Amino acid sequence: MLRTLRLAVGAAVLVAASTALAQGPATDLFPLKAKSKWVYKVADQEVVVEVAGTEKFNNEDCFKLDTKVGGQVKASELYYVKADGVYRAKVKDDKVDPAVKILQLPPAKDAAWKIDSKVGTQTVKGEFKIVNDKAKWKDAGGKEYDAVQVDGNDLDIAGTKTTVKQWFVAGKGIVKLSYVIQGTESTLELKEYVEGK
Repeated sequence: MLRTLRLAVGAAVLVAASTALAQGPATDLFPLKAKSKWVYKVADQEVVVEVAGTEKFNNEDCFKLDTKVGGQVKASELYYVKADGVYRAKVKDDKVDPAVKILQLPPAKDAAWKIDSKVGTQTVKGEFKIVNDKAKWKDAGGKEYDAVQVDGNDLDIAGTKTTVKQWFVAGKGIVKLSYVIQGTESTLELKEYVEGK
C-alpha cells in the first residue's frame, strides 16, 4: 500500500515537473500559456495582447506577445521569466539592452530595482518599485482581486519624463496599465482574459 502511494505521488510530481518544464518558467502574475489573450479597453478602443509563441533571443527562451489594434499586429515584444523576475527583452525590432525587469519575483512590498537600458538607440532610465503587494483591483463585473502594484515614477524614456503604473493579478497578468507622458495620462484596463489551451 505504501509503495503504491509513493509511486502515485512520485508520478504526480514527475508529471507536474515535466508540464512546468515544457511550458518554461512562468508566474501566475504573468501567465504565458500559448494563445492566452488579454483584451484591454483604452479610451474608446480595444487593444488585444496575445501570446503568439516562443523564440530564442539573446540566449534566453522568450515568449512573444503580439499587440493588436483593429485585428492588426501593431507591435511584438519578447519576455522571459527568471527566478528573480519577469523581463522585457525586445520591443518591435529593438533589443532592450540590458533587458528591463518589469516585475520582481517573488513580489514584496517596497522591493525596488533600477533600470538603465537602451531600446534600440533610445535610453530608458529610472526605478520600478512594488508600492503595494496587496492592492485591490475590480474587474468589469465588480469582482475584486488582490493585485501587485508596480510603479515607475519619473522614468526617463528617450529624454521624456514618464510615469508608468502596472497592476498584476494572479491568473490574469497585467490587469491595468497607466502611464503619463508629457502630462497626458492613458489607462489600459483589462476587459477580458482568455487562457490559452
